[in-house]
Amino acid sequence: MDVKTLKYFLTVAREGTITKAAETLCLAQPPLSRSMQLLEEELGVTLFIRGKRRIRLTEEGLFLKQQAEEIITLVEKTQNQLGKIKNSTHGTIALGVTETCGASILSGLIGDFHRQYPNIRYSVWCGNGDEIREKLEKGLADIGIVREPFNTEKYDHIFIKQESWIALMSVNHPLSQSTEDTVELGQLSGESLIIPARSEMQDEINNWFNHISEERNIFCLYNTVSCIIPLVEGNIGVAICPESVRYTMNPQKLCCRRIVNPEHLSNLLMVRRCHQVLPAATDCFWEFVREAAEHGF
Repeated sequence: MDVKTLKYFLTVAREGTITKAAETLCLAQPPLSRSMQLLEEELGVTLFIRGKRRIRLTEEGLFLKQQAEEIITLVEKTQNQLGKIKNSTHGTIALGVTETCGASILSGLIGDFHRQYPNIRYSVWCGNGDEIREKLEKGLADIGIVREPFNTEKYDHIFIKQESWIALMSVNHPLSQSTEDTVELGQLSGESLIIPARSEMQDEINNWFNHISEERNIFCLYNTVSCIIPLVEGNIGVAICPESVRYTMNPQKLCCRRIVNPEHLSNLLMVRRCHQVLPAATDCFWEFVREAAEHGF
């Protein structure tokens, strides 16, 4: 199973017929059909359900499609970086960022760096901390910008900044009517709470309430803040979020209250795998951020 065969397979999966895939690839239909049969024989599985008009992927085919897409991305990224690895003024930096980290710091970091290195390009992928870790481990991202808690045992890391945790609520919520910009953690115990889905963050937030001996009503978990904004705007619940959500919220519909008594803080980190040899452009970006962090940005 080589890269060319995987590209053929992905084209067949996308086009839905051997005929259309052959036209897209500028190949004759019989050799392409035979190539797919040989792929199935090599793997020992059935990849396609062949209908009269279209073919569909089996469960094994869907799994191979997911894996093939990642393999092709990694191969193309590697080929691109190898051609430019000796030149730090060119290349593409593959970044994995969490949603709120990207909102609060990404434009500043890339903006300052881009002014010095205008020929460097960027590939930015957004996900939660667990997904960023997976991208780093698979080599699909070189650098991650993440929020603690994050296990840094296998990672070099740079501390970027610290943020408060806030309660995000509708402007029609009773707690939003206060002139104070804070809310006590105990005041949230009776609310329908929406909190991050990452298990480490769930544990952390539950510990907050345990320490003040308060019950809590967690009725919804979120992977990205954007997906639960309508719930908060509709006054269905109160979301516990990092302070950087301020950069993306509509202040006419939502308001933030910094959580106090006690206040809880969140650290933002830039990470990379330990002992990883980075492409020159990416290494240049890492050193740029490290120096900026040492001087307090």
